[in-house]
Amino acid sequence: MTGGAGFIGGSLAEQMLRTRNIELTILDVKKEPVNLQRVMDKIAYIEGDIRNKKLLKSIFSSSDFDGVIHLASVSRVVWGEQDPQLCLSTAIEGTRFLMEEVSKQKRPPWVIFGSSREVYGEQESLPVEENALKKPINVYGKAKLEGEHIVQNYSERFGSKSLILRFSNVYGNEKDIMDRVIPRFILKALKGEILEIHGGSQMFDFTHIDDTIQGISLAIDYLEKNDKKPSSEDFHILTGKPTKITDLPQIISRHIGEDLKVEFTSPRNYDVNRFYGNPAKSKEILGFSAEVDIEEGIKRTIERFEEASL
Repeated sequence: MTGGAGFIGGSLAEQMLRTRNIELTILDVKKEPVNLQRVMDKIAYIEGDIRNKKLLKSIFSSSDFDGVIHLASVSRVVWGEQDPQLCLSTAIEGTRFLMEEVSKQKRPPWVIFGSSREVYGEQESLPVEENALKKPINVYGKAKLEGEHIVQNYSERFGSKSLILRFSNVYGNEKDIMDRVIPRFILKALKGEILEIHGGSQMFDFTHIDDTIQGISLAIDYLEKNDKKPSSEDFHILTGKPTKITDLPQIISRHIGEDLKVEFTSPRNYDVNRFYGNPAKSKEILGFSAEVDIEEGIKRTIERFEEASL
């Protein structure tokens, strides 16, 4: 698993080791992978950059992998705007180097590429289907879309099986980046601070981490059952239900029992304003269906944050 010390990766690693009989190798740039502290004795952890071609060659020459979950990326839209070169090179060079090593294997492992709803940009028609025109408006979305193309092209050329999974506003536990919208709102609410909203007209498909992990797990099952049929497919792993950003303070307020103060500031020109996707394809083919609605999801998140003393 690349990027396995991140929010989704760390949560997925714990779930996989708990439910599957596997040997798990994780590659990540983090020197101190705090999101993996509960499972460090059960995994092979390699600190390194996915853009290090020599390192990837060494990893694949010393191990025979059944599958690869590729989550390594610059993990926030705002970070992509701040350092576009790092964002693009991680997605493009890193993914290309990875797929080169995958394609060299006698029995190429299946590949799951963790992508994002950001590849769609601002869509006129909602909910968004997987085959909608991809028109990202920020560096992060462009990087993810290029990564998708690389994975798909290598799969078609070398006969490997791959899935593109597009996530949407994942949230839900203490492994998250605390400056993302839901964890930021919750932490400020618990401290009695003002909640800042950039804009106010945004509407997104917020997906709880438990549903995201369930979707990835079902994708793994699908690949392992169909690994003799090379192809590349794409799926939404999301709820299919929109939530207005202005509704979040009200939901949080109900669960902490305090009235919250909100301050509106100017929107950022690189942010998508409205998105929710259609999960029908992932339900039909993978058997995926999100189970945690935004009300329950925020309740669980607050509980996890309180348990972690955040």
